[in-house]
Amino acid sequence: MHFKLIARIVAAALVVIGLNSCAGYRVGNAKPAEMQAVKTIFVPLATNETQEQRLANLMTNSLVDTITRDGTYQIGNANNADATLEVNINTVRYSARRYDRFDTLRASEMYMFVNVDWKVVNNQNEVLSRGSEEGRTQFSVDANQQTSRNNAFPMATDATAVLITQRIANGF
Repeated sequence: MHFKLIARIVAAALVVIGLNSCAGYRVGNAKPAEMQAVKTIFVPLATNETQEQRLANLMTNSLVDTITRDGTYQIGNANNADATLEVNINTVRYSARRYDRFDTLRASEMYMFVNVDWKVVNNQNEVLSRGSEEGRTQFSVDANQQTSRNNAFPMATDATAVLITQRIANGF
């Protein structure tokens, strides 16, 4: 009876060792090659080219929270960080998801898309990584559409921050 248990444990250990030796498979730190030297990142206030007022603050806070939760990088300040993550909010656009049953011209649910360009710059002003992401969320339209849209901004910036963090932490 104990022999079967020991045999299973040995077999499981061999599988784990075998997976570790596979080409391209890594356990632990899986940063992209261009980001290997980066341990701390400074996230300044995002630039906002839209007319939405609180969007730069929301995007910056979402990025700091998402990077902190991911754990691949630590958040630093401008003086002690290895690199800077610069984010530019380009557009916010809306698309109807579902229309009112009784008024086909009135949307009852909408999608919100937040489009950003980002780049990671090291202390020598060399661009390590860059990209463009578009986060999406959906929201119900209440009697006051402006309030509904404002309430959806944190979810859209969180979705965008997750996409950026996946790219800089995992490479995809």
